[in-house]
Formats: sequence, structure tokens, C-alpha cells
Amino acid sequence: MRAPGHGRHFCQCGMTLVELMVAAAIGLVVMLAATATFLGSRQLFAANAEAQAVEDSLRFAAFVVRGIVRQAGYSDYAPDHAVSDGTVVIGSSANLMASSDDPSDLDIVGASDARVSFTGESHGTHNSRGVNGSDSLRVRFFGRSRVGGDDTEPDGTMIDCMGFAQAGPSDGKPSLDDRAWSFFHVAEAADREPELYCKYRSGREGAFRSEPLARGIEVFKVVYAYDGNGDGVPERWLDAAQLEALVAGSSAAINGEWRKVVGLRIGMVARSGRNDSWSRTQGELLYPLGAEFSGVSFKPPADGRLRRTATFTVMLRNAIKEPAP
Repeated sequence: MRAPGHGRHFCQCGMTLVELMVAAAIGLVVMLAATATFLGSRQLFAANAEAQAVEDSLRFAAFVVRGIVRQAGYSDYAPDHAVSDGTVVIGSSANLMASSDDPSDLDIVGASDARVSFTGESHGTHNSRGVNGSDSLRVRFFGRSRVGGDDTEPDGTMIDCMGFAQAGPSDGKPSLDDRAWSFFHVAEAADREPELYCKYRSGREGAFRSEPLARGIEVFKVVYAYDGNGDGVPERWLDAAQLEALVAGSSAAINGEWRKVVGLRIGMVARSGRNDSWSRTQGELLYPLGAEFSGVSFKPPADGRLRRTATFTVMLRNAIKEPAP
């Protein structure tokens, strides 16, 4: 008999150097692919976040500007009080007439290619080198006070561009100065990023101040629907400089042209905050007011930023006409 296990051969097998190198190479390829996928996903997430931020800025800016423009020229025609014989009296803002030659009495006014001071009631002047040729816009309107309260307590229906509720005019001695102020203009923040600003007045006798509304808005353009014959249908669209060039001479004549405005077309361009998420090739011309206004264009630099435009039209709800003589 042979002893158990006699004649069996045992072989210890391992990996050769070539096999080890091939395995390492495959593992490295898998790791590089996983890293590339992770980095690509991260970059895509950042790009999507930037795109969403641009869209949000445009939507919010358009929402605020549209709402304020619709309030232009608002006056409260609700009865102020009833007298003993049962008749009602409409006083306050409804019976106030604007001056024919005071520019501050206009409910809608703007300037083309304008820079606007952060303080004071000026809406800027034409061709004062606005950011990327941006325009300015100023809107005035009366507020509305709460029924049953005093004349200083707003009911919240009328707000300025910062969202502050505006009270109606004083019951005792109503004045055009009681109207709210809302300005829109583009300026650069401390880090040189363009922003759409709101300039407003803090209180009826307070100081004017500007606050940023929407970051990344680098172009703000406005044209006005001009109704020269007074039939309520605009004949043409004019920017602020073109409108004021229709007449020469007195402020009263210029104010008369502004009171023939029946609507506004507003366009904006917003850009992303990052400059490394998008192609750096030179972009095509952008038309803030739409392709039909091809004379108003903006050619952005090849800075790797995403840009979007928003255009909308607002027809004025309230009468903004030449006061009766």
C-alpha cells in the first residue's frame, strides 16, 4: 500500500507582472471614468444653477417693473366722504391737475442711455453713458389709504418698486407731492456686476435712495407707444430721446408729448454670474426689445457667461393726458 497523498503534486499559482499591470491599468481607467463623470455632473449642475438664476432674475425684474408701470397715473376715485344730504365728495387725488411745465409732475418719464444718481429725484439725462446703453424709467402714482383709518395708513394695494405700501394723499390739503416715486435704472455693484436698481423715496418727505432689485441685469431698454392724435391707438414707438425731440423749446411742450404715451415696451438682458461655464465664442447680437426692434441691439463680449433676454409690453391703465387749460 502507498501512503495517503503519495504521488500528488501541489502547485502554488500567482499573478505575473504583466497581469498585474493590466489589472492596474483597467482599474485606473475605471477610476478616471468615474472621476470624469463626477466632474462633468458637477459642472452640469453648476451650469443649470446659473441658468436658473438668470431666469429667476429676469422673471422677478419683469414682475416688478410690469406691476409698477401699470400703476402709473393711478388716482383714487373712491368717495372720500358723504355729506349730510347723502351726496358723496370725491376729493384728494382725483381733482388734482398736474402742472403743464414741471417735469416732476409727469407720471411716466425716462431718459435714453442714462446714468442715474443713487440719490435725488433726477431720472438722468439722455446720452449720459448708461451701463451698456441702458435707459432709465420713472413712474409716479398716488397710493391708497385704509378705509376707516387716517390718511397715513396705507391699505397695501399700491406699492413702490421696493414693495413698500403707499398711503393716499392727505385729506386736508392733498398735493401732487403726495404721489409715490419709483425709478428703474442699471448700475454696477461694488464687485462690478450690473444690477437693476430701484430708486424710491422713504416717506413723503424722506430722502431718495437706490436699492438693487435683480442681479445680473446688464441691459434695460424702454420704448414708448406714442398716440399723437389722441385716439387711444399708438402710431409709433419712440425712445425717450426721440419723443422729446418731437418738439423744441419749453418744458410744457415736452411734457405734453410725454402725456401722449399710452404704453411701454420694455426689454432686459440678464447674464450669469460665472464666466467659465459656457462657450467663450463671440455671441450673436441680442435684441432686448425683440427682433422687430432691430435697431436696438447688444453684442456681449465672449466672456463665457450665459445670457437671456426678456421683452414685454404694458399698456397704461390710467389716464396720462394733457391737463385741461
